[in-house]
Amino acid sequence: MKHIVTFSGGKDSQATCIWAKKNLKEAWSIAFCDTAWESPITYSFILELEQSMNAPSNHLNSKKYQGFIDLIHQKKRFPSTKARFCTEELKVKPMIDYILDEVGSDCMIYQGIRWEESSSRSKLEATDCYFKHYYEPIIKIDPKSGEEKKSYHTYRKKEVLAYLKQYEATVKRPIISWSGTATIQYILDNGYRYNPLYDFGFARVGCFPCIMCTHSELQLMIEHFPERIDLIRQHEQATDSTFFPPDYIPNRYCSKLVTRKKTGKQVKVPTIDDVVRYIKDRRMKQQKIFVSSCKNIYVPCE
Repeated sequence: MKHIVTFSGGKDSQATCIWAKKNLKEAWSIAFCDTAWESPITYSFILELEQSMNAPSNHLNSKKYQGFIDLIHQKKRFPSTKARFCTEELKVKPMIDYILDEVGSDCMIYQGIRWEESSSRSKLEATDCYFKHYYEPIIKIDPKSGEEKKSYHTYRKKEVLAYLKQYEATVKRPIISWSGTATIQYILDNGYRYNPLYDFGFARVGCFPCIMCTHSELQLMIEHFPERIDLIRQHEQATDSTFFPPDYIPNRYCSKLVTRKKTGKQVKVPTIDDVVRYIKDRRMKQQKIFVSSCKNIYVPCE
């Protein structure tokens, strides 16, 4: 049985690594799926944590794409909330490849996932089969018709099913019931430091930025890491697409006109410069009665 902890550079996967070091009697290793789109701060932090854990570490990469930038150039577009192919191609598939091609035995995979994070994650079990949705459907309700829609995972399906006939692939989520604050406290109580990006005020630190980042997170990036804004602009121009969806900011701020393939209708979408302008305008209009020096949302001010 091989024990593998997935690590992303965030607090939840870090807490799971610490949990593994404290609780697992068997040898275990770390698996990090590298999107090549993380903050340099996160990459430094990952190296620091891997060294402190004293456990073997495996950096997993897509076999098809050389990270996020290569992905968007080959696709000729950025991912979106409705087409999150970045997660599928840069995280899900590399992990499946690793299990099938390198692990090749019974394995226990530990994930730093918490119920509190989202409605979809609140439905997950603390222990399950890692490849569950190859034989049990994912059920989603169509918001328009109210009908159930069933789908299955299909990537390397024949090989996955053959693997399951011979080996066990269990996923455990040891911190699934924890809160974000409890997770940070667990890290501190055990003598570790968390990813420094949290102290800037970021709620999540994976992918820098994520296509689903909030306005407040992007505001932090504009203030502290403007070079990432420049990078987005560069690749928007190179791919003739936009990082954020049409409804990310009010339509009056959007300057790029595009034609919908399905309908032929022209709509306005926001470039990164449109988004920056909107966020700066909104910030100027906000009147702050009290400005706190505490930025980490998971650490209470004293």
